[in-house]
Amino acid sequence: MALCEKILIVGFSGTGKSTLLKRIESSAPSQWDHFDDLDSLILKFHGKNQRDLSNLIEKVGWEQFRLWERQALEGWLKEEGKGVLSLGGGALSPMIFELYKNSRKVKFCHLWASFETCWQRLIDSDEIRPMLKRGQLEFKKVYEQRMAILNQVQWRLENEAGQDIEKLAKLFWKEVE
Repeated sequence: MALCEKILIVGFSGTGKSTLLKRIESSAPSQWDHFDDLDSLILKFHGKNQRDLSNLIEKVGWEQFRLWERQALEGWLKEEGKGVLSLGGGALSPMIFELYKNSRKVKFCHLWASFETCWQRLIDSDEIRPMLKRGQLEFKKVYEQRMAILNQVQWRLENEAGQDIEKLAKLFWKEVE
């Protein structure tokens, strides 16, 4: 991955993308200079008066949220320097994947966890997640739909329950070298 300048961490809600991002930032080689979470960027620019992402989506709707998501992603990819961005659980659209899947400068890292692990992490979390409002059956249906595109990503790391996040961060940087 010598030419890689941007890495997009993708995966379903509850796989641990934000947690992994924090760990890889703390152990990053010096040339990797920016680490961001797409949902946090959207809240920063569009949700100043919102408590969390769930409230923002309720206020503006999914269509507007997805537009902001795509705009924020495209803007982030144009920034100078090497960086890692954690995408929201539904941010990897077929269009985005097709645009960048063969790029030498942009790489996707699929952080995978089973449906059961994702569900458990989300219901155990103090954070309000928009996906939980749909209920477990709908959550599973969306999980299966999104796996159709996520499973096309060649670089995959597994983050099942009990996984050592430090070990996962080391595996991440080993793949980048």
